[in-house]
Amino acid sequence: MVYAYKATAGVWCTLSFFIVVGSIVSFFMPFWLVKTNEKPITIEKDNNFADIQRALTIDNHAACGIMSYCIPYNNLPHVNESVVLNFEKEAHLVRCPLYTDFSAIPTVFGKVSSVLFGAGTVILLVSWIFSAISLCYGYMCDVSTYLLISIVQLFCLIINGVAILLWVLSWDKDEFKCRGEGYCGDELEPFKLGDCELGWAFLLGLASTGSIVLAIFFGCLSLFLQKQKDS
Repeated sequence: MVYAYKATAGVWCTLSFFIVVGSIVSFFMPFWLVKTNEKPITIEKDNNFADIQRALTIDNHAACGIMSYCIPYNNLPHVNESVVLNFEKEAHLVRCPLYTDFSAIPTVFGKVSSVLFGAGTVILLVSWIFSAISLCYGYMCDVSTYLLISIVQLFCLIINGVAILLWVLSWDKDEFKCRGEGYCGDELEPFKLGDCELGWAFLLGLASTGSIVLAIFFGCLSLFLQKQKDS
């Protein structure tokens, strides 16, 4: 029984770690909704970037996420000639910036979803740290610990799920970049992709959120085995 309890708690803690990592990565990546028919382009010389010594092939797709977005390279405005950029290191940052200003996040639903998903991810991180400490120091592993963390994870499941739903519901707003800039066409609506497709970051965020259910199961199982061990 002791070994089963430790193994279950270990699986729970490990799964919680991967959920946190997946949530963090998906939160900052722009590839939630991606334009499907934009092909890479080859550049031999470009005024936007200095010191291009060879032809470069770069992505030209558009993408929209909760906290960042990508502009097709062909749509980038020219920067001032006095600005010198190292293309290979800084091109992605120029083309795919983060929303550094909360007011820049398009749509009310987009703002709310970014706050909810970010808060859920932070809470998941804190709960994982606490569960890892509890696992390493056995004297902290009691019924109340597992119950508390499982309840916290359930709360994060709800708010992250609501965040993803709200973000999808913002697709038909003109302020939403992939619609307002015409990247996904006029047929882009909630649950209707238009000319775009779901990107890997969206699927990762969805999988990370869905996996919280599995983490809660292992948390409850650890709670049950803890009770059996103590009885």
